[in-house]
Amino acid sequence: MLVVMGILTIGAVGCGDGRTEPDFNPDFMVGDWLAESLVQTSVADPQVFTDLVANLGVVFTLSVQPSGRYTGILTGFGQSTSESGRFTIDDAFVILMPEVTPGPAWSALWERVGDSVILEGESEFDFNLDGTPEAATLRQVLIPN
Repeated sequence: MLVVMGILTIGAVGCGDGRTEPDFNPDFMVGDWLAESLVQTSVADPQVFTDLVANLGVVFTLSVQPSGRYTGILTGFGQSTSESGRFTIDDAFVILMPEVTPGPAWSALWERVGDSVILEGESEFDFNLDGTPEAATLRQVLIPN
């Protein structure tokens, strides 16, 4: 489940003159977000994919505090898991560094589309349900909650 949490990495790009364009200001992620979709796509076969929200009823929420702390909660598959840690921006990437449930940092490219934020990064998912996760790309569409 924590693989889904890896989707939260987002980045910002500053202008050369030291100012920050409004669309790239990391403050835009401060607040509460709900995953409208969580699409896992197989790296080995991009024709194989699933939307965890639409197809499996997964609910994912992300809360980003002004202090740079985050909490992510994933509910699905008959259980609920949470993760919290530090949220940072590095150029075009959002980076989540889990602390309460230690694990590797997760990063994702970010894009704003209207009020939504799209995060895309490396993940793993058990597409054939054999108990072994395979390399995947996770694309999250987050909406203000």
